[in-house]
Amino acid sequence: MKTNKSKTKPALGRGLSSLLGENKTNLDNLITNNNLNYKFNTIGIELVSPGPWQARKIFDNNELINLAKSIKDHGIIQPIVVIEDDNNKEKFLIIAGERRWRAAQIAKLHEIPVIVQQNLEEKKIIEISLLENLQRTDLNPIEEAKGYKNLIEDHNYKQETVALVVGKSRPYVANLLRLLTLPEDIQNLIISDKLSIGHVRPLIGRTDAVSLAKEIVRRKFSVREVETYIKSLENKKSRSEKQNHYEEIENKLTEKIGLKIKIQFNPKSEKGSIKISCENLEQFDDLIEKIKNL
Repeated sequence: MKTNKSKTKPALGRGLSSLLGENKTNLDNLITNNNLNYKFNTIGIELVSPGPWQARKIFDNNELINLAKSIKDHGIIQPIVVIEDDNNKEKFLIIAGERRWRAAQIAKLHEIPVIVQQNLEEKKIIEISLLENLQRTDLNPIEEAKGYKNLIEDHNYKQETVALVVGKSRPYVANLLRLLTLPEDIQNLIISDKLSIGHVRPLIGRTDAVSLAKEIVRRKFSVREVETYIKSLENKKSRSEKQNHYEEIENKLTEKIGLKIKIQFNPKSEKGSIKISCENLEQFDDLIEKIKNL
């Protein structure tokens, strides 16, 4: 089987080839029949199924149809990387290439070329699967974050290690993981591309996040408009809290001196006043005496 020697693109992170023990740094270069360690096998498409470690859960149907047309014209240029299914002998689980496998079904292929990997640890399989997805086509942010979470929680990766593997900064990985703290309703809005990471970043940690997200979608806010809107809400909340604080002080002073107290303060000019209301001359004279005796 001939391979298409297209121009290689820069490797992502450590690259799949380094994970599989190759010196080459690109998946396109890794999967080649010139490498005797990874010979092609052609097997029935029904013997292959997705591995449970697959980070991608959503596949664009139009992309699959276009890929299927290409497969009909040119075949599967790059074999699918699989491993034997320990729970189902003579069958295989996909490590890398689920999009090609799905498109091959649309193209009604009966057999597909595969490379069968042997003796790979599960955490390395997950790492390879995630990297393959990141190199081929972008995961949505939630799928990407869940892939990182899987590596960290189930396979004892550090955030720094994940960042190194995928060629990202540690803050990037940390910020993406924070998306998983958002309510599921908001995560679904990200998955459906109704909201971007920029839209939802100010919502993280807010108790009113879901209602705000719906408002952002309804009003079709840009990221900048979201930031301005959230800031206005914060300012309004701050003014409300200050007003509540002033009212608390007013009530305490009113109780203490027996006269109605009103506090007014302008945060812009940083000036204010305290108004003491007297209902009659007797109250007024009494107040004057109390001030004299301070």
